[in-house]
Amino acid sequence: MPPAMNVTAVLGPTNTGKTHLAVERMLAHGGGMIGLPLRLLAREIYDRVRQRAGDANVALITGEEKII
Repeated sequence: MPPAMNVTAVLGPTNTGKTHLAVERMLAHGGGMIGLPLRLLAREIYDRVRQRAGDANVALITGEEKII
């Protein structure tokens, strides 16, 4: 039987730091996956996480591009 997984949903109004919190928690945890609603936001977060975690540790998959 696989180990239990914790899934967290962060809800709130626009511009309250939800994405920032998700990225910081993921980086502190050592891994994870974030789904984002906009391709440009996904690219921005990809670039930010890549700077902190390194190219080999980050991937980006959208409907228009795939960087693995």
